Amino acid sequence: MNRTRLSPQVIRRRRIALLVVVALLGWGIWAGVSAVVGLFTGGKPKAQVSACAAGVVSVTAYAGDGQKHMDVFDANTKPLIWFSIVNNGKVACTFNTGAAVQFFRIKFADQVIWSSEQCDRKGLKDDQTLLKPGVPLTSPPGQWMRVYSSGGGCGEGQAPALPGTYSLVAEVNKVLSTNFESFEIQ
Repeated sequence: MNRTRLSPQVIRRRRIALLVVVALLGWGIWAGVSAVVGLFTGGKPKAQVSACAAGVVSVTAYAGDGQKHMDVFDANTKPLIWFSIVNNGKVACTFNTGAAVQFFRIKFADQVIWSSEQCDRKGLKDDQTLLKPGVPLTSPPGQWMRVYSSGGGCGEGQAPALPGTYSLVAEVNKVLSTNFESFEIQ
């Protein structure tokens, strides 16, 4: 058998052709996998949602039974406190609603007598939440133990709050509640 040596130009053309074939095969595999994944995920890439603009989010504070506001709590009932948050804008946006940026303050007249900032806040995290326009998001209720808060904490073992009329302010990610939530403890 007589083998002839190929010229360097022919070898170079064959290598380029091989590289083109390999690149086309790679692209074909990638396109095929993307198409299959698209069938299972709806096929459309998710649009990037931006952070809520300043002034778009409002917070409302509540004191009650965890479902509805209550005006008066008898001597044996500890008020539940919570908030709802709503996006007043026209498009969905993300907002940090995590426990790390949630604060409650209970006032007697103009004096803050209890603040969740004085509670043990170790391990509380941020949570970027999608807020759809006009759809309220409600936090789980927490119990106020009817005590003053101090550098020593905010729960049992603190000085008891006296009977009287109190108000509640909620703050979420630096947005203060817009309502005046007032209640009486006996």
